[in-house]
Amino acid sequence: MRRRRMPAAALLVGAAVLLAGCSAGGAHVAASSPPAAPRQASVAPSRPPTDAAAAAEWPGYHADQGRTGAVGGPSPEAARKLWTADLGAAVYGQPVVMGGTVFAGTEKNRVVALDRATGKQLWSYTIGAPLTGVAERTGCGNIDPLGITSTLAIDPRRGEIFAVGEVVDARGTVHHRLVGLAVATGQVLLSEDVDPPLGKGEESVHLLQRAGLAVGNGRVYVGYGGNIGDCGRYHGWLVGASETAAGDLVSFKVAPDGEGGAIWLSGGAPAIGVDGSVYVTTGNANPFPPGMDRLQYTESVVKLSPSLEVLASFKDPEAGGDEDLATGNPVLLPGGLLFAVGKTDVGYALHASDLSRAAEVRGVCGSDPDGGPAYDPATKRLFVPCRGGGLQAIDTATWRLGPRFGAANGAPIVVGGTVWATSYPDGGLTEFDAATGKRLQRLDTGPVPNFASPSFAAGTLFLGTRTGVAAFGGATSR
Repeated sequence: MRRRRMPAAALLVGAAVLLAGCSAGGAHVAASSPPAAPRQASVAPSRPPTDAAAAAEWPGYHADQGRTGAVGGPSPEAARKLWTADLGAAVYGQPVVMGGTVFAGTEKNRVVALDRATGKQLWSYTIGAPLTGVAERTGCGNIDPLGITSTLAIDPRRGEIFAVGEVVDARGTVHHRLVGLAVATGQVLLSEDVDPPLGKGEESVHLLQRAGLAVGNGRVYVGYGGNIGDCGRYHGWLVGASETAAGDLVSFKVAPDGEGGAIWLSGGAPAIGVDGSVYVTTGNANPFPPGMDRLQYTESVVKLSPSLEVLASFKDPEAGGDEDLATGNPVLLPGGLLFAVGKTDVGYALHASDLSRAAEVRGVCGSDPDGGPAYDPATKRLFVPCRGGGLQAIDTATWRLGPRFGAANGAPIVVGGTVWATSYPDGGLTEFDAATGKRLQRLDTGPVPNFASPSFAAGTLFLGTRTGVAAFGGATSR
């Protein structure tokens, strides 16, 4: 693996940071690069976003460490398209926002910074050559070119944005490279390969880095699954890379007693608790097993320490075949609860402390739940995206099914009492009233990638498209 570490610029930003405390040691430690200049570690405690902080920034997938996707409003009325930025390739992840800048990663491995008000490009950085001819090279897969697929993550205190791209080197070998860039200038502060420690007969070309990045405990957490079609030999992995010490990697391997167990989350990201615990959901064994999936940590919610030792796990008791609990990321809720749902259409409320079962809800969606749920603290409702169309509301006060909203099927977000979600792949961005489900407005977006989900900051919605990023806002707000 090739790892480089560049001296850091003094770019500390006085912004509120949604990061969990604790530092981590190494279970999977690679040979380190020459020592880099010391940098201040980011160990601020995690906390729920305030309306003011949430309205100004969107630092990672679904805005906060609990992955609730809920921020303060007001939500834009009479919204219209404000600008589009053609970046020359698809943007699968949510755009992220800090201050006056929007950031996106493209499938051609470009990290691009855009002016939040105009969409004008401020800087860009290319990680390396993306993989092309994906199906011919791997035997399956449906993203081509294949570069940056996950949602980026910002550490506001460090003034650093992180991205992982699938890179082909001069010898034709595929690596997954993590970069940390200065948000203000694009200066490279970190560059290292973060492939997991693969077993005999396994190649990194068979790993898809689809899950959004998570930043906490002074680490960047990177999830891996397989390409669509589950070709080749692979395991699900979560790798934690130090923000300050190149080569200091820790890792968690799903299905050590077999293969598979993808951590892909339909593009969602691992959740991080206030104590630094890291939560993921996992997929099915590869190949699909007959009956219930019994491999270790497959079809499960797993709680991990900051250095990725297993602290607790919960296996979906009904999952077998391709019933994938990893189709949505875990969501941390008030009262010490965690919510997860997969293709068995059973939603589980678990105690985050030990992952014991608190409640369950059957019949969620009626089609595969796909993508990260959002949680509205005002109505105490979860909103689960349904592959077949609609957002399934769940009342967390009673743990009963609520109504199913409209035809949108993308991972929703909650903005000041309204719910926004896309319709993929054909496009469209719809706003619903969180309390009644009434459709308030629908915007034309053009085609969008699978599981596309908007982000929101300072009165404006941002969305990755097949060609770049689009922004939507209104002259007045609710």
